[in-house]
Amino acid sequence: MNKITTLLFFLLSTPVFAERYICSWSDDEGATFNDIYIRTNNGFEEPRDGEALDFYWEIIHEDESVLVLHSTTTGSSAGSYFYTSMTQIEKNGEKRFVQVVISPMNSIQVITEGECEVVE
Repeated sequence: MNKITTLLFFLLSTPVFAERYICSWSDDEGATFNDIYIRTNNGFEEPRDGEALDFYWEIIHEDESVLVLHSTTTGSSAGSYFYTSMTQIEKNGEKRFVQVVISPMNSIQVITEGECEVVE
C-alpha cells in the first residue's frame, strides 16, 4: 500500500498535471490567437513560436478571484525587443483576461482582451 501511495504522489506532482490557462483573443483583422500560460514553481511560462521562445511571468498578485502576471523582456532574451507586459486573468465567472504591453523603444502600447480556459 505504501508503494502505491508513493507512486500516486509522484505521478500527481509531476509537471504533466500543471495548471494551464489557455487564453484566446482576436486581432483587428479577425485572426484568433491562443496564449498558453503554464504554472511553474516560480510563476508561469508562456511558450511561443512552436516553443522556440519562452516568456516567463512573475505572479504579482493572486487570490481566489484574480491572477495578475508581469513580464519584462529585454534584447538579450528576445532579439531586439524591449517591453513590459501585465496580464490579468479572472479566475471565476466569465474567466476574462486583459494584457497590456508597453515598449519605450518604439512607443508601442498594445491591449488584448479575451477569455481563458483553465486546464489542469
